[in-house]
Amino acid sequence: MAFLALALFAIVVAFAYLISKRDLLSPWFLFCLAITASFFIVVLNYSKWEVKISGTFIVFILCALLAWGVGAAVVRRLSPQQDACAILNARLPVKQTNIKRRYPAELFIIVSIICMLGYVLKLFISVSDVPSITGKLRQIYDNTVGGYSPGTIFVQMREIVVAIAYINTFRLFQRLFSGKDGVSIIKLLIPIAAFGVLVLVSTDRNIFLRYAIYFICLFVLFLRENSKKNNVNMRIVQCVLVLLLLMVVVFFIMGKMKEYKSDIFHSLSIYGGSGLYNFNMWLGTYNDAPQYGVSTLQTLLGSLQSILEPIGINFGDLVQNNRFDPFIEYTTSSGFTYSSNIYSAFKPYVEDFGCFGMVIFPFITGMFYEWLYLKTKKNKYSYSWLMYCALIYPIIFYPIAEQLFRRFHLGLFYEIFWLTAVYLAVYGGDGTGIRRKRAKRGKIK
Repeated sequence: MAFLALALFAIVVAFAYLISKRDLLSPWFLFCLAITASFFIVVLNYSKWEVKISGTFIVFILCALLAWGVGAAVVRRLSPQQDACAILNARLPVKQTNIKRRYPAELFIIVSIICMLGYVLKLFISVSDVPSITGKLRQIYDNTVGGYSPGTIFVQMREIVVAIAYINTFRLFQRLFSGKDGVSIIKLLIPIAAFGVLVLVSTDRNIFLRYAIYFICLFVLFLRENSKKNNVNMRIVQCVLVLLLLMVVVFFIMGKMKEYKSDIFHSLSIYGGSGLYNFNMWLGTYNDAPQYGVSTLQTLLGSLQSILEPIGINFGDLVQNNRFDPFIEYTTSSGFTYSSNIYSAFKPYVEDFGCFGMVIFPFITGMFYEWLYLKTKKNKYSYSWLMYCALIYPIIFYPIAEQLFRRFHLGLFYEIFWLTAVYLAVYGGDGTGIRRKRAKRGKIK
């Protein structure tokens, strides 16, 4: 059954690739590819985990894959056709956004280092009683899992470092691909290095993964736009495979810094594949009443409660404080102990609406990302590129955890706010599509 499921998922991937006109950054294609790649990891562990796949699991996953595609098709169908001005504008050479505008590289270096040091020192102070460095890192991680927060001011420091690293990465690619930008590469790399130190000390590998996904997506956009070869997809695949290998190695090293004992294959298997397999096993035991949105919108309810609680509005038992789901554990006939608490994004959908949840939420998500990607393709070297690459990680995370609806909280607002604020401070409004809107009104420059 597992091999049948893998074959069916692979067929949907191929279909999505063709429907998307061989676009490797198409949201639907990426979604299908992420699910299939994750399930491939499950198949690799077929004997070790004694994998048993249910027919219900296959039907549910296929429903989600196809629902996303339908949502994307609806958006493409409803998107306005290009008018004459837009077509004329598209024929004009596309210039990289404000690349000659003075870039505040020195200011970003100072701000990044100050904010990084402030945040890192705060974390180390919270574990000052732990002697070793690896012990401190492990305790920082345990504190975070236990609900520790360094405070609003220090959280903002972290988000500023992240935002500057993202903008500097965007500018770095402009510098490398245009060859006309006078900004020093070293000056661009220093805030990115400060971000790397922050990630290592915070022990939050998800921050690293989100940046790595952003980096790869942005790299592909620049490479594709500046490539003159017909077989650009082959070159993209080769480069992405190298970057993914590097990402996996860094991810594994970060786990070792937290005193994890697993080898690299086991770490990759548990993190990348157990989510879908746990979902498969969970489906066979779940028979509770629908929660009608409570599970999927858990963090949104928690954020609303924190805002409204002072005026007497409390959601009571609807808000759960558990960050992780209970572990699924069993011992195989060979003596291997399987233990994982990572669920896929699909679990809350089923908890809320059953099979219908596997259709409606991927459908909505597919519509949102297709709309965002159409913006990206229309506004090259712009804010749309930045936001699509920065928000694409929930697609890749789908087999692992819900990163879209369950991240509707103040943290997501802070991320988008600082990213937008830093971008506008550097590029102004020219990179947000304003010039193209003027062009549609007849003022083509």
